[in-house]
Amino acid sequence: MGAAKGKGLGFMFENSAHFMAAMMQLPTFEGIAWRAASFELNAPFDSVEPIPLSRDLRVATENLRAVGVHMFITSNSRDISALSAHPTDQEVVLLPGARLIPASSMRVVEGIRVQSIIELPASDHPLMPIPSDHEIEAAVKAARARSEVPVYQKGRFGA
Repeated sequence: MGAAKGKGLGFMFENSAHFMAAMMQLPTFEGIAWRAASFELNAPFDSVEPIPLSRDLRVATENLRAVGVHMFITSNSRDISALSAHPTDQEVVLLPGARLIPASSMRVVEGIRVQSIIELPASDHPLMPIPSDHEIEAAVKAARARSEVPVYQKGRFGA
């Protein structure tokens, strides 16, 4: 989604109710999505605005150049790649109000700092499993083995 630099995804809508109604129409994404991070989260928090993530580790880290990454285990994010100016970004969005809990400390896995963050699911939904360091290591190795991706907007998926 081609959000203007410095503006949240909701800038295109007159109010947050319209934005949320539009987001709820999009496909739910359950799984792993990434966001570059130079810091460690130490406490649970609720997102106050949409948080863009990428299903592709290379996209989120600008080809593994970020100092670290948050690996989000999502249960209710929205897949917005069909609306994106760059569908290859494989963008998903954590919705406002998502309850996010650090599931690990920041640690080095295969040469990159990684912290697992889990999105608490709705009460009628089971908690998704947290990938092991071995599984994360395999994901990082797979990303390194693939060719670099274009970076369309520097910093789009974190710092």
